[in-house]
Amino acid sequence: MGSSSDKLRAAEPRARRTIFVGFRKAAIQLWGEPGLAEIGQIMPEEVRAATVDNVVVVGEWQPERYVMAWYDAVMTGPAKGDRAVFTKFIDRMMDAGFGTVRKLLLQLASPDQVAAQAADLWRHDHTHGVLTPKKLDDQTQLFVLKDHPYTTTVLGRFAVTEICRYATELTRVKNVTAWHAIHGDELHVTVKYSR
Repeated sequence: MGSSSDKLRAAEPRARRTIFVGFRKAAIQLWGEPGLAEIGQIMPEEVRAATVDNVVVVGEWQPERYVMAWYDAVMTGPAKGDRAVFTKFIDRMMDAGFGTVRKLLLQLASPDQVAAQAADLWRHDHTHGVLTPKKLDDQTQLFVLKDHPYTTTVLGRFAVTEICRYATELTRVKNVTAWHAIHGDELHVTVKYSR
């Protein structure tokens, strides 16, 4: 008989609780409690009850569709459709979600080291999907995400692109840019930087 984590991997795609803790902290940091309340009013009741209404997000894993609901609510609500504001939200979520120790480790790592750990970092926080890194040259990394709901929506793809860009930026390289393309059912995120 499989473990409970094996059963989760066979069921609906899920994200680790720390992502939602990061969402809450980012929303409060950027827009205060009124911003968090606005986000909660926009999202489905089930998502709000699980990730906004309670002070503590209960359960180690929540459905990935809750992540997508957060993205939609932030973009529709306090970000007001502005991608630059949404990007700040993603970056603050990563700061809060990574925690102080993981963020410090990223700052000490090289982009190559971060890319080498990308698949493990993904599996730590998500029950589904495969993230595969590939070094294209000394200043360019490719991250390929497949078999995951984030590849199916504009905001999901945008968020993954920013997550890859910001994680690379935390390594203290310069001029970090990122873009994405869809190839079949795969999301290809290219991150370029200078040293």
